[in-house]
Amino acid sequence: MISKQKRNLINELSFWTLQEIETLNNNNDIKKHYNNKIHIKTLLNVVKSSKDYTNKQIKELINDFKYQLPF
Repeated sequence: MISKQKRNLINELSFWTLQEIETLNNNNDIKKHYNNKIHIKTLLNVVKSSKDYTNKQIKELINDFKYQLPF
């Protein structure tokens, strides 16, 4: 069972992931299309596996998204 705090952190991480995906989708450069698809799959896998992360690790990921740090 996932704690309520972790669930909230995962929801926030999902929100920031969606923001990043929107940014990638708005990029109209065809050459980067394949790389964007790979990046989107990676982002989705991060969110899916986040239930195995500690709360501190999830918070670090959220901060990375907020300040647009590359992975």
